[in-house]
Amino acid sequence: MKQFSLSLLGLMFCLCSFAQQISLTGTVRDDTGQPLPGVSVVVRGTLQGTTTNANGQFTIQVGPTAVLEFSSIGYENASLPVENRTTLDISLKKSDTQLDEVVVLGYSSTTQKNLTGSAQAITPKNLKDVTANNISQMLQGKAAGVQVGSNSGDPRSAPKIIIRGVGTLTASSDPLYVVDGVIGGIPNPSDIESLTVLKDASATALYGARASNGVIVVTTRRGAAGKTKLTARLNKGIGTLNLGNFRLLNGPELYAVQKQAFERDRPGQNINSFLPTPEANANTNWFDQAFRTASNTLAELNASGGSDKTRFFISGNYYQEEGILKETGLDRFGLRLNFNHDVTEKLHLTLNTAGTYTRGYDNSGGSLYGAYTYLPYDDPYYEGKPYNPITGAKTWYGRDNANFIYNQQFEKFKENTLAGDVLFKAEYELLPWLTLSMTNRAQTTFYETESTEDARGNSAADVQGRLSQFNSRDYTLLTSNLLRFKHEFAGGHTLDGLAGYEYQTYYYQSLGATGKGIFSGLDILDAASQPESIQGTKNDNAFSSYLFQANYGYNDKYIVTTSFRRDGSSKFGRNKKFGNFYAVGFTWNVSNESFLANHRNINNLKLRLSYGTTGNADGISDYAAQGLYNLTDQYAGVPSAYPTRIENPNLSWEVSNNANLGVDVTLWKRLSVTVDVYNRLTNNLLFNRPLQGTSGYAYITENIGSVRNRGLEVVFSGDVIQQKNFKWLMEINAGMNRNELTELYGNTSFIANSLRPYALNQPLNSWYMRRWLGVDTQTGNPLWEKVNADGTASSTGNYNEATLQFIGSNANPKLFGGIRQVLTWKNLELNAFFSYSTGAMIYNGDRQLFDSDGAYDRYSLMALSNGWSRWQQPGDVATHPRYVLGGNNNSQRPSSRFLENGNYLRLRNISLSYDFPSELLQKAKLGGLRLTASADNLFTLTKFSGIDPDIPGTGEVGTKYPFSKKFVFGIQLSF
Repeated sequence: MKQFSLSLLGLMFCLCSFAQQISLTGTVRDDTGQPLPGVSVVVRGTLQGTTTNANGQFTIQVGPTAVLEFSSIGYENASLPVENRTTLDISLKKSDTQLDEVVVLGYSSTTQKNLTGSAQAITPKNLKDVTANNISQMLQGKAAGVQVGSNSGDPRSAPKIIIRGVGTLTASSDPLYVVDGVIGGIPNPSDIESLTVLKDASATALYGARASNGVIVVTTRRGAAGKTKLTARLNKGIGTLNLGNFRLLNGPELYAVQKQAFERDRPGQNINSFLPTPEANANTNWFDQAFRTASNTLAELNASGGSDKTRFFISGNYYQEEGILKETGLDRFGLRLNFNHDVTEKLHLTLNTAGTYTRGYDNSGGSLYGAYTYLPYDDPYYEGKPYNPITGAKTWYGRDNANFIYNQQFEKFKENTLAGDVLFKAEYELLPWLTLSMTNRAQTTFYETESTEDARGNSAADVQGRLSQFNSRDYTLLTSNLLRFKHEFAGGHTLDGLAGYEYQTYYYQSLGATGKGIFSGLDILDAASQPESIQGTKNDNAFSSYLFQANYGYNDKYIVTTSFRRDGSSKFGRNKKFGNFYAVGFTWNVSNESFLANHRNINNLKLRLSYGTTGNADGISDYAAQGLYNLTDQYAGVPSAYPTRIENPNLSWEVSNNANLGVDVTLWKRLSVTVDVYNRLTNNLLFNRPLQGTSGYAYITENIGSVRNRGLEVVFSGDVIQQKNFKWLMEINAGMNRNELTELYGNTSFIANSLRPYALNQPLNSWYMRRWLGVDTQTGNPLWEKVNADGTASSTGNYNEATLQFIGSNANPKLFGGIRQVLTWKNLELNAFFSYSTGAMIYNGDRQLFDSDGAYDRYSLMALSNGWSRWQQPGDVATHPRYVLGGNNNSQRPSSRFLENGNYLRLRNISLSYDFPSELLQKAKLGGLRLTASADNLFTLTKFSGIDPDIPGTGEVGTKYPFSKKFVFGIQLSF
């Protein structure tokens, strides 16, 4: 009865407070008197709030005793009691530190000073300094502990992102993307308002079983109340071929090497039976034939504005990039509309819609492979026309007897992708401290490809032409329902959090067919004389989740964050579909203690500690736990079935146990330092365990093994010079990660996986191969290491006798990160960004073909790098064996000979921009005008002999599509 009376009294108090609310209008300015748009205005202890319009003005309904809190990125937070006023003005001071900057965590947001987990926010300005069509490329080197790299410079190819090392064997290591508060969405780079990388369990735990590999949270732009603002941006540039340290011999150089070997090893034979005469040596540079100077264009137009009740942001953008490889490239069109409307003071609606249409093409005809492998002796043209080596009369010296210049006329590939995303959110303030939100997202993608091999070309001449068509569609439906609470108590105590339920379904369907025997120029399957193949599939899965978070704070000194999530997935076995994931984090703002208050040198000192669990369900089949049958065969003319997969009713989540200790400090109001130490142990790894052939099955998917990742991350940010007209900002981030496979299954300690097997107590991506010992100084033959039965080592010239062993190195970098320098003088800004990596050993697979000592004498040959030499006579101490036509005792076979140091320092981007003075803009009636000139990938300092040492994950590189060196000029106008 007493509890009922207290609840009734509290309800009456809330009703009385609401009845006494007044309408308050105000203006927020900066410390120079200029109005500040987009400032968050919140009633202390509640979720009730608004934002200022373009003129810094706001209107809000408040109680006469309420306290308003004002916050804006780059400015110090401020609070002001209402005290029965109906109007007020307030000024915000520029923030000396980044403590008050808002960090968006997806479901919620907080400030840097109250952050308990490890999360790093990257501003749109720092993201968009490079010319790229996806977030992954923009993120390279921007966040500590985040590796970004790509095996291809093809504009259609997305880079790989690894956050705090690889914690799985065969499941996915990709991070989870969250756009505008819920899982999924289209993170178009043009529409980004903020981006945050969540790393540890305290930051990611609310995403539970989806967050084992980290989370990338994207918030898209939205409008503010006030006059409509128009912004137009146009970037135009070119890209050129960048081969790094890689170079192939030209015609005369290769002829000289092969001529010497021929005359030495085949005395008496006619050299012209193997090599062209010097006059017939075409000296073709196949890279010049395959690559080009390519154009790129980025055009954006957006408008934002609205009233106090209704705000909008609408944008359209176009991105075009020709690939530097001829006949490759893409075009992308994007649209977005973000709409916010306050139906009442309590009911708020949000509608976010986005769509992209992408056209990609690759009509290169195998030119990437050909540029590396074709001999310079051959001429791609004959009598002014592309030459066909198969039907032509003249001698063709290349091994593959192919000419991509000819094939490009007859081999075409195109792809189209249409993606759409609709998000609807309704938020209702049940009480000043309690809000209910319902968010629903529908996302779909339509994808289609068409591949044509004309009968006049070589690839499908045997079947008189081939046509393949493929299309797929998928959709994702997600509903997220959250109850948020926030309340302040007397004595400096605060409590906030949320509770909710989510459900997500995913469906995928595809259909493809190939026909052969088709007239030249036709691209309709009905025109094919006979079918060759047909394929189609349907997949679906579902996730169901319950989540809870509670945060407690005391006087901005001590903050405790707890979270719990229970996830279920249809992917897992019937006995273990659900998993429980939790986290707890603690923050101590030491600088708020009395003994550090107003300290001259230490402006901020914060300690963070967190521990929790997250999971992984990605990278395995939707039906990995089920017993499956193949139904594609026939028996006696009747459709038949046979088992292909064993059921595993106990298949469940990979689970990562994450511990993180962090320190944030700001010194002298100029230098900010963040240090994080973490330990992540991932158990119950999802793995396809091989089965004996007698079982009738290839493998079974099980939870086996553990991987540990340990690391250190450091971020420095300092105002080196802060004068009125000249400023110098420097930022450095560094990440170190060490991983180790700590457990497998049964008595297994070794599982074969090419050159990088899985082995107990070894890092992932450890190299397992024959150890190269160099060149025999007397014979010029190769030498490898042989480990004898007694454990001693000796050398051998027989490749098959050499011992397969762990070399003691791996493909994981020991240190990686980025360095940014920003120099500003009046309205001129110079921005230089470097990325770097050290300690990774890269396997240069190109050298197996093009540094083969004559084994592949019908392929081209690499030029010797600085410090390399080739054996010529007894006594020579050389790096390369004697060149022998046909090969020198398997010297080209995989061994540590082709392992190279992958250290590099790359000038990822340098840009110079100029903002026109406000006096001129006012006369021209413009809101802003910026001119920019920039360059991407201008140079890379490395000793790696290949095209590029930036190889994520595997550490192996082959005939890679090179990255381009880009030069871009841009203009941005605001009205």
